[in-house]
Amino acid sequence: MKILGLVGSYRKLGNTEVLVREALMSAAEMGAEVEMLRLTDLNIKPCKGCMACVFKKADCKIEDDAKFFFSKLFEADGIILGSPIYIFGPVGIIKMIQDRFLQISTKIDKLKNKVGAIIAIGGAPGAEGTIMPGLASFFSFLGIPVVDQMLVYSHGPGEILLHEDAVEKANRIGRELVEALQDDQTKTKYMKGAGACPICHQNFLVLKEGVLECGLCHIKATPKIEGGKLILEFGKTELKKGEEIQEAISEHIENLSETGVKYLKLKDEIDKRKEKYRNFPVKEVKPPS
Repeated sequence: MKILGLVGSYRKLGNTEVLVREALMSAAEMGAEVEMLRLTDLNIKPCKGCMACVFKKADCKIEDDAKFFFSKLFEADGIILGSPIYIFGPVGIIKMIQDRFLQISTKIDKLKNKVGAIIAIGGAPGAEGTIMPGLASFFSFLGIPVVDQMLVYSHGPGEILLHEDAVEKANRIGRELVEALQDDQTKTKYMKGAGACPICHQNFLVLKEGVLECGLCHIKATPKIEGGKLILEFGKTELKKGEEIQEAISEHIENLSETGVKYLKLKDEIDKRKEKYRNFPVKEVKPPS
């Protein structure tokens, strides 16, 4: 059993890294093999949107560390994703990596039976923004269930170590990842403090025509007020959809693939309509270097 800790912070032994290390130490004590990867050590280039990986099932031609990263992801049984809050959301390197996920879209089946956990650290309450759904989306697209998550606050690098409750939460995450991998019944069971969505455990809900829809899982709930509290009712059909997220992702990728065939049929007409914009004499501003 291998647990991989992913650290999104640029600070070595900062709050994010020490909590990820605490979780890995806990997992190691339970017999797991553990590894840590600083995402900031990776050379990850932006996705160019060529869609060759989807339309042609071709390997990505971008030369960087993405293939190495995905190889480590495939090797791991459990994945801990840690990130500080940077301007209301996860650190940018995590989104850069996520934007490259399409290149492994034909290998989603390799991610079955893996589990994930989230560790997020902010400076102070009130500026969380999209940190939790942002990190959850990393796992959601890959179809990996999250068994636990934590959001804590501290300022200076390593200062979180003075908060024993936060350290214990990280320790618990390491234990629960191992327990989930040891027991098939707990792989899709969220351990602590579930959010509104019973699948991704986030509160990332969008109101659509009288129902609330999870922005990540796209399962719908009917909101009701009982005893002055908001109650969400998820039907069995919706819950089933959420549990089959890997199948839904594969279907989404297949639909994307079909758009390539459609586009080629329309390309000549699209190119004609582009001419108006190509010939518009706007001054294009370039950076100095």
